[in-house]
Amino acid sequence: MTNKKIGLLQLSSLTFFLSISSFPLFIEKIIKISKSDTLISIIIGSLLTLIIFKVILVLRKKIKPKNRYIKTIISLLLSPIFIYLLIETTNFIKNSYLSSGNFFSIIILLLLMCLTISLKSYKEITSLSLILLFIFIPLFAINIIGGTFSLDLTYLKVPFTNNVIDIIKGGILFFIYEIIPLLLLLFIPYKEIDNRKKQDKYLYLALIFGILIVMIEYLILSLSTSINVLTTYNYPFMLIINSLSSTFILGRLNYLISFYLLFSPLLSLSLIICIVKQLWSDKYNPKTLN
Repeated sequence: MTNKKIGLLQLSSLTFFLSISSFPLFIEKIIKISKSDTLISIIIGSLLTLIIFKVILVLRKKIKPKNRYIKTIISLLLSPIFIYLLIETTNFIKNSYLSSGNFFSIIILLLLMCLTISLKSYKEITSLSLILLFIFIPLFAINIIGGTFSLDLTYLKVPFTNNVIDIIKGGILFFIYEIIPLLLLLFIPYKEIDNRKKQDKYLYLALIFGILIVMIEYLILSLSTSINVLTTYNYPFMLIINSLSSTFILGRLNYLISFYLLFSPLLSLSLIICIVKQLWSDKYNPKTLN
């Protein structure tokens, strides 16, 4: 008999991708605020995320969005998040991969992809996230190894050279970009998860792993070029991707390697569609199990 439960590895992989979805699209906004102290802002935002994530894990076991008005409010709250993420992802694809492409053509293709992924249930999305994780790991490793060829310790800065208020603002902004995707986990019915007793531990480890990935990515980025240069780019991490063409044996495949940056926003968009669909489905009736 086929197991209809969502495995912990699948849910953990989805949690991992939700935790890193902010980096490729929004890190530039944090760099512009925190400048050379962006890493400190990331640490502050990460600590806040780890604290609030504990609350999310508790609420996951109790949330029951059965009321029609609650469903309407949730759907209305998710709509601007979806639109914002969709536009930002489309801009990222257009600026980074298809500079001559039409914005509306890209957004339609992106929507079709997300709709196709979200046609099934949460189990299919989490299973896809696990498959993408196995693709993500080698591509990320290749990118980081290639990025080390561009490291220059002269870009290393003394911490707390920026205004403390700006560092805190950057930390809060990072926290917001981290926690909003993670809030989507609230709507995956707790009863559908296999081996629920170990769930909190697995999801917490997935979040910590995601935060470490973001920190490694930013460290490579900050030691590869100056802050002044980083603030002039909408998607500064693409600087490392572009540098692979001249510094690494697989550089000619740099754009193919960089596709792993699209995994997180694609899964986040698909999950939002799936959540709204399941909220209004008669089958959606999450209950707290002992």
